[in-house]
Amino acid sequence: MSNVVKNIVIRAVKNRLATGETLEDIIKSYPRLASKEIEEIKKEL
Repeated sequence: MSNVVKNIVIRAVKNRLATGETLEDIIKSYPRLASKEIEEIKKEL
């Protein structure tokens, strides 16, 4: 995943967390993310 795409996904995840969604539900809505990418996103949060 490029840095641009990763930053967009992280921003979207942060916005969804702010609305009360759980991280687990948010990650499930991105089925194309690899486990390595998920771990990168979690580190950024």
